Amino acid sequence: MQIQENLEKLNFTKLEAQIYMALLGAEPLSAYQLAKKIDISRTSIYNALEHMLEKGMVLMVPENTALYTAQEPAVILGKMRFEMTKVMEESEKQLQEYRELKRENINYVLKGFDTAIFKAKSILEHAQKEVYINTDFDLECFSLEFKKLKEKQVRVVVFSFYDIKTGADVEFYSHYRKQDKSHIPSRFMLVVDNEISLIADRGTGLSEWSGTMSNNGLTLKILSEHIHNDIYLLKLRDIYGKEIYGDNLYLKTAFEQRQKGEVEHENISIGSDEH
Repeated sequence: MQIQENLEKLNFTKLEAQIYMALLGAEPLSAYQLAKKIDISRTSIYNALEHMLEKGMVLMVPENTALYTAQEPAVILGKMRFEMTKVMEESEKQLQEYRELKRENINYVLKGFDTAIFKAKSILEHAQKEVYINTDFDLECFSLEFKKLKEKQVRVVVFSFYDIKTGADVEFYSHYRKQDKSHIPSRFMLVVDNEISLIADRGTGLSEWSGTMSNNGLTLKILSEHIHNDIYLLKLRDIYGKEIYGDNLYLKTAFEQRQKGEVEHENISIGSDEH
């Protein structure tokens, strides 16, 4: 029947379309009567009717035995038209923004912590597959974005050396270092779908935040590798019961000396805080 096929195109399931057509223009029917009329089990009818009530496709008549009647076609179609128009308008805006993000040679300079956070929120909204994050501050500011990503089944992987709050159920890897009162949050790395990245920090002076947003392939690869390697080392520590470092690994560069000094300072601060 053509009308039933059209209903299925309008997000009715095959069974919902059958039930709606059976009720439309007829006297209110019970689930038992409907099951007999369309020759299907009552269990399937009850489940379908429950969903149809939630979606406003049918109405329940208050009697001793629950009776059901079809919602007016104009009401259903009007609601669908409104919802579809809203979704199309939102999708048009989001796709336009996403296209802008995917343009060639995106290299934007960001100034200020709030600017970096709001730009990161915008990038997260468009994530489709995977998100990688490395930071040393609480991520509760992204709790709404993380919740929406979970609903879209987007994988969110977060790494931190610190015991931070994520504000949502994400894949969290951490050394769980405690932050003492002198700790100043200073880093944020974000990679979304291997297509766009954002990196920001306080800089050497630990004053104003600044950063960059880019779709440069090498930048994306470096940031992704950095976050993955931090997690690999963490997993090796958990397997072997100690950090996988040693004098035989170091290159004796100025970078290593600076990093070693920062770690030792952090460990001293943490130790002082615990006693």
